Amino acid sequence: MPGRAWLGWTVAVASTCFGVALTLAVRGDGPLPGEVGLSRWAQANTPGILDPVAGLLDVLLTDLAAPAVFVLLVALVWWAWGRYPAAVLALAGAATGLTRIADLVERPRPTPSLRWSNYSFGSGGYPSGHAVFVVLVFGTLALLVRRHLPGPTGRRLAVAFWGLTAFTCWLRVSRLEHWPADILGGVLLSLPALLAVAWLEPRIPRFLANRPFLTRFLGL
Repeated sequence: MPGRAWLGWTVAVASTCFGVALTLAVRGDGPLPGEVGLSRWAQANTPGILDPVAGLLDVLLTDLAAPAVFVLLVALVWWAWGRYPAAVLALAGAATGLTRIADLVERPRPTPSLRWSNYSFGSGGYPSGHAVFVVLVFGTLALLVRRHLPGPTGRRLAVAFWGLTAFTCWLRVSRLEHWPADILGGVLLSLPALLAVAWLEPRIPRFLANRPFLTRFLGL
């Protein structure tokens, strides 16, 4: 367990440092070296059969639909496992709201011809809100299913959530909705928050041991 905790803190610190460095690097005028080629390669090598799935994910994770999807997920977790797991998921979801305030960098999205365009408030791309959402929300769901569904079922569902996370991030690049650095920035900046949720989840009950009202409220 100490080795696992050390690994978690190391990943969190490294992810934060790389995320800050990337945020500073993308402040220039134009894509980073290799972004155009990587975007074109992702677009050319994504099977067209995935377009309906990509379209569905786009609809479900837009700024308007994502809050409703999130509330539904919290309700399902509450129904399946109780108030405390639902509160943990709500905590993770609250962190995604930071990306709705403003873009960290005034960086435009790619055009269909992969040209650099002018930035307009509200339609920027750094960090990717989709990437932040899926890392925090689906990552927390993967944590919860491993906690509450031991055995092969929990492992399969956790892998499915992580696969959906990677799939969503890939499609944001292949469909030219984001530059690759937008996705990477979203992952790097949200990973420490996910690790914080993973660290807090088993410890909050101990912190609240002497607070009977909160203990009863959370169903602990």
